[in-house]
Amino acid sequence: MKLYQRPKAPCVALSQAACSGDQKYPSFELRIIFEYLSSLGHKAWCQQQLEDLNLPDLNHDVAFISAHQAFSGLSSVTSMFYQPGMGCEVAKNYRIKDLGAIGACISSASTLGEAMEISQVYYDLIGSFTDIVNIVDEHTFVNRLIDVARLEPQTLQFLFELTIMGMVSIAREIADVDIDIKVVRFTAKLSPEVKSMYSNYFKCEVEGQAKFNEWVVNLDSLQAPIIDYLMTPSVSATNLKILLEELANEQGLVDDIDCILKGSSGDFPDPDMISHALGMSSRTLRRRLSNMGTSFSSLIDKVRCQLAINLIQHQSLSNEALAEELGYSDAANFYTAFKKWTGNSPNYYRLTD
Repeated sequence: MKLYQRPKAPCVALSQAACSGDQKYPSFELRIIFEYLSSLGHKAWCQQQLEDLNLPDLNHDVAFISAHQAFSGLSSVTSMFYQPGMGCEVAKNYRIKDLGAIGACISSASTLGEAMEISQVYYDLIGSFTDIVNIVDEHTFVNRLIDVARLEPQTLQFLFELTIMGMVSIAREIADVDIDIKVVRFTAKLSPEVKSMYSNYFKCEVEGQAKFNEWVVNLDSLQAPIIDYLMTPSVSATNLKILLEELANEQGLVDDIDCILKGSSGDFPDPDMISHALGMSSRTLRRRLSNMGTSFSSLIDKVRCQLAINLIQHQSLSNEALAEELGYSDAANFYTAFKKWTGNSPNYYRLTD
């Protein structure tokens, strides 16, 4: 179902896009953040962060870095500098050229709706530490962030600001219009002053202490035609194909584990089986994952969480059926695990108010 069409009933699509470990993460996000901080007089701090992360200067020739490097950089930024609205100020500087091949594909669409659809299909090429749920009905498009990684609240709020204002900035550039946002909902508790600030940024109603971080767009506004093309659709599609092939050839350890786990249909292999399949010892596997700030248990929990939320929202399975699908002995054990992963019950994620 394309975003710019009008479904008679709500259409739900979940993109399991949350990155971790050595998975590829676009470098433009951290580069633009550091450029913004440097403009405020923090260039030396940013240079030190690059050295600590073992990263070269983040120029346009460096398209991707490892997810654990990007996440460490983001965490350092939020702990040192974050105040509400900082992500909005940073994302005002987003430009379509920063997105590389996927940006060219987005700009070659016919309408904002088609551009939005491309960005959602290839969300991992734009970068995300959350899963994304899109809900489209006759009048609205909802972009919802699902925090499967249990991020620090400040980091999550910062990333949400980047997401919304980044989309707004790109839309202004390629279609010369403001997206008609109906409401933005934050899970964080917002003071009246912060709500007012966000309302000025997004030109819409803002809610705090919401169930999810999400923004709701008037579907009519996505009919706006694209006016600024980086290249023709055929050339941009060819470049995207080349990029996807290159990334497939550079698949990392976490990608390999992720593929094995998601193909296991609930009968998940243990670390010894995974390490044997990957041609290394269990000790080497643990060490390599630890060096990337993750672990096998974290990866399998993320996959189980993603699969559970997907099944809850698409098939409305009972806890008993979910337990069976995910390899748990009974519903009680699944329920306990799910609460540990998300901090909420499975009912929290069912598509009912």
